Amino acid sequence: MATPSLDALFDRISDGGLLDDPVAEHGIVYGRASLDAAGSDVMVNVDPELDDEDEDEDQDAPDLDALIEGITRTLSMTELQWKAVIEAVVTEIEDAVADPAIAEQIDLRDDLEAKSIVVFADAVLLRFEAPRQFPESRILAQLDENCEVETVEVEANGEG
Repeated sequence: MATPSLDALFDRISDGGLLDDPVAEHGIVYGRASLDAAGSDVMVNVDPELDDEDEDEDQDAPDLDALIEGITRTLSMTELQWKAVIEAVVTEIEDAVADPAIAEQIDLRDDLEAKSIVVFADAVLLRFEAPRQFPESRILAQLDENCEVETVEVEANGEG
């Protein structure tokens, strides 16, 4: 069942042309978009976190402006910003792992592939895969409002 907030978010994303063929279901709006700085297309999930929305729409209405800004800011990252994100992710992982037992010895910078973006009103998560170095895992990086990395996690596929 769609809510007025989800419908409004869908309309703003559709009208702005932010995502290719957006779909609104299961409490989120999703679609594909080009992340030019990474040179790839990614799945973008926009989650207005409607789980707590009660009958009074105005009381817990999602911040649609913050969600749209999160999409726009992330998709319009410059190559310099993108390289800084990759460098921060790689540094964080290398500092944490420092394990010669990694599946394959190639530069993690060359192995990271951007797969998806999840946008919340107060956070943006990037999901990466590194199929040669971390074939059974996914890498999640949370960005702040300046597109700088706040946290990095490596999770086994199927978690979270």
